Amino acid sequence: MEEKVFHNLENDEIFQRFTEPDFEAKAYATRIIQSHAISQHLAKLAEGINMLDKEIHSQVVQHHEDLLSQATGVETLEGVLQTMQTRIQSLLAAMERIRGRIVEPYNKIVSRTAQLKRMQETCDMLRHVTRIMYLSKRLHSQLQGGAKEVTKAAQTLNELDYLSSRIDFSGIEVIESDRRFIRQARKDVETQAQKMLEQGIEVQNQTQVATALQVFYNLDILDQTVEQIMLQSKTHLSKQIQTALDVNQLTTAVSDRKGGPGRVAGLASSGNTAAFRAALWMNMEKLVDALYSAYSQTFHLQKVLVRKRDAATHTLFIEHMNQVKEGSGNLLQDFWKSMTSLLLTEFNKMAESEL
Repeated sequence: MEEKVFHNLENDEIFQRFTEPDFEAKAYATRIIQSHAISQHLAKLAEGINMLDKEIHSQVVQHHEDLLSQATGVETLEGVLQTMQTRIQSLLAAMERIRGRIVEPYNKIVSRTAQLKRMQETCDMLRHVTRIMYLSKRLHSQLQGGAKEVTKAAQTLNELDYLSSRIDFSGIEVIESDRRFIRQARKDVETQAQKMLEQGIEVQNQTQVATALQVFYNLDILDQTVEQIMLQSKTHLSKQIQTALDVNQLTTAVSDRKGGPGRVAGLASSGNTAAFRAALWMNMEKLVDALYSAYSQTFHLQKVLVRKRDAATHTLFIEHMNQVKEGSGNLLQDFWKSMTSLLLTEFNKMAESEL
């Protein structure tokens, strides 16, 4: 019976349209009205409805027991769902209670933690401010001690730099004058130590050089200072070498001494050649003296760096420089390599100009 009903619906021209996926009731009704066969279609539809009602009744009669069991299962499922809904609501309510018990203590903990952090930062800043004021007073007395207290003053400045690097003290008026004094004191100490170092190297006084190097070590600028001293020495010698071996300047000097009205200045005559040689040897003697002096000063600086140890850490200054900046640590070797390279370059230039 079921297959017969479906067969009739699928093969019937009118009923077939109702099974189409894109069926639209309004479009179908419009076509019926336009065809002027309304009564025929209504009768046909009534017939189809009657056929489907009979089929539905037949299916209900045949599967009565199954439908009842399914209906009972639906009622049972509704009961289970209702129970689950009740438990879900209870769970949500319990979660809200737990949230209410947790959120408030959590917010209090967050607030107290923030307060504790701010109090710790404030205490830390107050300790630093107090320490800076104390060190500033100590620095005043150390600067009044002159060269005898300059290393201690540098150590105090190093600690002050460390304190200032950890916290921003801008806007704290109570130590503003101290901060200005500290900046000026650092400049004064660096200037005093620089003069002491230059003087000690010049006269080869180990005590002065060691004291100055200790100051720069305490200020944490030892390697930069030594590098700057060596650079200045190399630059000064470089200018002297270029001047001593400059053919144009030698020729001009000889011409100024031997030239005059009615005479042609130059090196064509044997007399001018001899004068040129004399001027060259004189420049070479001065240059050798300058090289020897610079080499002796570099050797003296190297000797102090190798022997001098920091009073607090007992670290050799030369070891500290090697740790901070990679290198051979031999100032003499680096100095002599630079000078020989420069001499070779200038001698080649002089030979080329003679050719």
